[in-house]
Amino acid sequence: MFPTRDLIDGYERLLERDRVHQLLLEAHPDLADRIEVDEANPLLRIPTGLGGALILWKGEHEGINRWRMAAPDGEGVSVVEPDSIAEFPELVAEKLGESA
Repeated sequence: MFPTRDLIDGYERLLERDRVHQLLLEAHPDLADRIEVDEANPLLRIPTGLGGALILWKGEHEGINRWRMAAPDGEGVSVVEPDSIAEFPELVAEKLGESA
């Protein structure tokens, strides 16, 4: 019996989530106690100093499966779609600096 495409895709998303988590920890070891890892989904949550949170997730929007980051932005939320997961450490630092 071989694994299904859905099973393989799900596993790959969790591996990517772990890679994003590792990139964040390497760049910002001080966030180790703040990053919340969703054990079942490709999602990370980082509480901000203002009661909100940064959400990093991989999901589908308009037929495209990509990593995104949602961050509190004044009265609303801004969503960023980086070209690469390697951009997340810098994006997170910027947003946490704005909300500190």
